[in-house]
Amino acid sequence: MAKEKSRPPQLDMGFAPLVEMVGNRQVTVEGSAGILLYENECVKISTGRMVLSFHGRGLRLHCISGSCVEVSGFISKIEFLC
Repeated sequence: MAKEKSRPPQLDMGFAPLVEMVGNRQVTVEGSAGILLYENECVKISTGRMVLSFHGRGLRLHCISGSCVEVSGFISKIEFLC
Protein backbone atom coordinates (compact mmCIF):
# COMPACT_ATOMS: atom_id res chain seq x y z
CA MET A 1 0.00 0.00 0.00
CA ALA A 2 1.37 3.42 -0.95
CA LYS A 3 2.11 5.81 1.86
CA GLU A 4 0.12 9.04 1.59
CA LYS A 5 2.12 12.26 1.79
CA SER A 6 1.37 14.45 4.75
CA ARG A 7 0.53 18.02 3.84
CA PRO A 8 1.40 21.06 5.91
CA PRO A 9 -1.71 22.49 7.65
CA GLN A 10 -1.59 25.74 5.62
CA LEU A 11 -2.19 23.74 2.41
CA ASP A 12 -5.37 22.21 3.77
CA MET A 13 -6.64 25.70 4.61
CA GLY A 14 -6.12 26.91 1.04
CA PHE A 15 -3.28 29.35 1.75
CA ALA A 16 -0.51 28.01 -0.51
CA PRO A 17 0.00 25.58 -3.36
CA LEU A 18 2.24 22.54 -3.04
CA VAL A 19 5.02 22.81 -5.66
CA GLU A 20 7.27 19.80 -6.34
CA MET A 21 10.23 20.06 -8.71
CA VAL A 22 12.34 17.40 -10.42
CA GLY A 23 15.44 19.32 -11.48
CA ASN A 24 14.57 21.92 -14.08
CA ARG A 25 12.57 19.48 -16.22
CA GLN A 26 9.32 18.89 -14.34
CA VAL A 27 7.13 20.74 -11.83
CA THR A 28 3.90 19.53 -10.23
CA VAL A 29 1.56 22.12 -8.74
CA GLU A 30 -1.16 20.93 -6.38
CA GLY A 31 -3.70 23.60 -5.53
CA SER A 32 -4.27 25.00 -9.02
CA ALA A 33 -7.35 27.14 -9.64
CA GLY A 34 -6.84 27.19 -13.42
CA ILE A 35 -4.51 27.72 -16.36
CA LEU A 36 -4.16 31.39 -17.33
CA LEU A 37 -1.61 31.03 -20.14
CA TYR A 38 -0.26 28.01 -22.00
CA GLU A 39 2.43 28.64 -24.60
CA ASN A 40 5.60 26.82 -25.67
CA GLU A 41 7.79 29.23 -23.65
CA CYS A 42 5.47 30.37 -20.83
CA VAL A 43 2.83 28.74 -18.61
CA LYS A 44 0.87 30.68 -15.97
CA ILE A 45 -1.15 28.86 -13.33
CA SER A 46 -3.53 30.54 -10.89
CA THR A 47 -3.64 29.21 -7.34
CA GLY A 48 -6.28 31.64 -6.13
CA ARG A 49 -4.04 33.87 -4.00
CA MET A 50 -1.10 33.97 -6.43
CA VAL A 51 -0.03 33.14 -9.96
CA LEU A 52 2.86 30.80 -10.70
CA SER A 53 4.67 31.66 -13.93
CA PHE A 54 7.01 29.12 -15.60
CA HIS A 55 9.38 30.20 -18.39
CA GLY A 56 11.52 27.99 -20.59
CA ARG A 57 11.52 25.96 -23.81
CA GLY A 58 9.21 23.20 -24.98
CA LEU A 59 6.85 23.57 -22.02
CA ARG A 60 3.98 21.09 -21.91
CA LEU A 61 1.11 20.28 -19.56
CA HIS A 62 0.88 16.55 -18.83
CA CYS A 63 -1.46 16.09 -15.90
CA ILE A 64 -4.51 18.22 -15.35
CA SER A 65 -6.90 16.70 -12.83
CA GLY A 66 -8.93 18.67 -10.38
CA SER A 67 -6.37 20.93 -8.77
CA CYS A 68 -3.19 19.18 -9.98
CA VAL A 69 -1.11 20.46 -12.92
CA GLU A 70 2.21 19.07 -14.16
CA VAL A 71 4.51 21.21 -16.33
CA SER A 72 7.45 19.63 -18.16
CA GLY A 73 10.13 20.87 -20.54
CA PHE A 74 13.28 22.93 -20.01
CA ILE A 75 12.31 25.29 -17.17
CA SER A 76 14.60 28.29 -16.88
CA LYS A 77 12.63 30.58 -14.53
CA ILE A 78 9.79 30.36 -12.02
CA GLU A 79 7.96 33.43 -10.71
CA PHE A 80 5.55 33.71 -7.79
CA LEU A 81 3.28 36.67 -8.54
CA CYS A 82 1.12 37.89 -5.64
